[in-house]
Amino acid sequence: MNPSIQQPLSTLQLLLLDLITPLRTVTQAQVDALSPQDWQALLKMVRQHRLGPMLHWQLGQVHAHLTIPPECRAEWARSHKKNTLRNLLLQRELLLVHQLFKNAAIPYMALKGAYLAYHAYPNPALRPMRDLDILVPKDQVLKAYQILLDAGMSHMEDYQGSPEVVMALYKHLPPLRSASGQVNVELHSRLFHHESEGRPQPDLSDTPGFWDRITSAPIANQVISFEPPTELLLHMIVHAVYDHQFNNGPLLLSDLAFLLSTQTIDWPLFWSLAQLGQQTRGCLLALKLTQRYWGIEHMVWPSTTADEQIELDAATDMAACLMLRDFEARGDVFLHHELLKSTSPKEKIFFLLRKIFPSKDWIAAIYPVRRDSWQIYFWYLVRLLDRLRYRVPAFWRARQQPQLQHEVKEITRLTQWLAG
Repeated sequence: MNPSIQQPLSTLQLLLLDLITPLRTVTQAQVDALSPQDWQALLKMVRQHRLGPMLHWQLGQVHAHLTIPPECRAEWARSHKKNTLRNLLLQRELLLVHQLFKNAAIPYMALKGAYLAYHAYPNPALRPMRDLDILVPKDQVLKAYQILLDAGMSHMEDYQGSPEVVMALYKHLPPLRSASGQVNVELHSRLFHHESEGRPQPDLSDTPGFWDRITSAPIANQVISFEPPTELLLHMIVHAVYDHQFNNGPLLLSDLAFLLSTQTIDWPLFWSLAQLGQQTRGCLLALKLTQRYWGIEHMVWPSTTADEQIELDAATDMAACLMLRDFEARGDVFLHHELLKSTSPKEKIFFLLRKIFPSKDWIAAIYPVRRDSWQIYFWYLVRLLDRLRYRVPAFWRARQQPQLQHEVKEITRLTQWLAG
C-alpha cells in the first residue's frame, strides 16, 4: 500500500470505477471514509486517465446524492468544459483532413474517438481525445502523409524518422503536428501491430470487404468516413487488452458501452474475426467488464464451459484494478513484465541489450538518419546516453516499489490467461 493513503489502493481503484459507471451503487459512507490523502490519490487517477468529464456527468446523472469535496467537483466541471473546447479543435482538424483527402480522392477512415465522441456518446465532451487517428490504405498512406505536410502540418521533434521505415515496423507513421500547432494527427496503414507475442498478426484492414463497409456520418455538414462498428469494437478491445494490458484506462468501458447501445454489431463477423486473430479471450474479458460496470444487454456470447466462466470471472476481477494503475509508470511496468518472461539470466541480458541497442531499422524510424548511413552509430550513442540518463535510473527505482512489482505479476498472470 502507498503509505500516504489510508485506503488500500485497490479499494480506491474499484470505488472510482463505480463512480464513473451508471450501474454500480456508491454510498455516502464509502465517500466519507476517504482521507485527504485518499482523495489526492483518486484525483491523480482521474487526471491520468482523463475521467474528469465522465465523473462530472455521472455525478449529475446517477450519483447526485453523494456529497463530494467541492474542489473535486469544481475540477471535474472544469475538465468537462475544457474537453468541450478541445474537441472543437479536433473537429476542425478532422474536417480539414477530410477535405484534403477528398480533393485528392484518397479513401480514409477516422478511427476510435472521432466516431465515438460525435456518434456514440450522448455528449462529445464526455470522450477526451489525445489526437486524431486516420486509417489510409497501405498503398496510399505515404502520398496522404505528404499531402498533410504540404498543407502545413509538420514533423514533431520526438519523431524525426523516415516514414517508409516506420511503416514497415509500426501501425502508424510518425505523428504530425497540425498547422495550428494544437492537434497531433496519426496516419495509420494498419489497425493492429505487425506482431503480437512474437507471432505475425493479421490486420483487420486486410479482411475481405473491409473498405466496402465504411461507415459515413455527418459532422458539421460534412460526411465523414469512419471505421465500421463491428471492426471498431474489435479494434478498441485489441488496442486496450493486447497492446496496452488495460493501461489506457477505463474509458474503454464507456467506449464499448456507448458503441454497443447505439450501433448494430454483426456478432458472427465479430467473433470470427476475433478467432482469426486469436483474440477471443481478450474480447470475452473486455465485454464481461463492460457488462459488469455498464449493464449492456443484447451482446451475443460464444459458448463457454463452467470452468471457463470461472477463469473469466477471475480475469475480470484482475483487469478491473489494472485499468487504473499509474499511467506514468506504464513503461517501467512493461519493461519489468517483459524481463520477467525471460526464464534465464542469459535471456534477460539479451533482452536488455536488444532494448538498448535495437535494430538499425528501429533507429532510422525514430531518428533523422538512414539505416545505411555511417551516422547511424552516432544516434546509437545518443540513445545509449538517453537510456543511461533516464531509463536505467527509473528502471532501478521501479524495482523497489512493491505496488509496481504487484502490477507486473498481475499483468503476467493476465497475459498467460489471454494466451490460453
